Amino acid sequence: MLEEEIKEKFENVVNLDEAKKVYKELAKKLHPDAGGSNEEFKLLGIIYRSIIENKIFFSNDVKIDIHLEKIISKILHFENITIEVVGSWIWVSGDTINIKETLKELGFKWAKQKKMWYFGESKKRCTKPKSMDYIKSKYGCQTVRTKNENQKPPIKA
Repeated sequence: MLEEEIKEKFENVVNLDEAKKVYKELAKKLHPDAGGSNEEFKLLGIIYRSIIENKIFFSNDVKIDIHLEKIISKILHFENITIEVVGSWIWVSGDTINIKETLKELGFKWAKQKKMWYFGESKKRCTKPKSMDYIKSKYGCQTVRTKNENQKPPIKA
């Protein structure tokens, strides 16, 4: 299978779960033990890692700043978080306590009233706090990744 054919299989993928399914299907066909070659299987791994690290799964009508896309790609692999792009801002919620230092290093700030992390350039300080629903309705919202709801929450001692 050629590189173009492998990439073509990932073209209509819209989220991480679909990318994983496509990868598993192709891995079954391209694995050397299943009749594929080492080169094809290695190529699949390279293409898959590239997609996971560099591609954010948006629909074609959504445009996003390349800088925001790079920031999102650095947190996309974390479990149990929701990542939303609202206007030109990234908002992260969910189980963020274990990744708060990483978020700080990337330039995220904590919104105490909303109990969410945000990343974006602040042009002016807002004197009256706005609800997330208001902000989303005004600027639009694209959910990049929702927290893994099938996973059981950790048991706290």
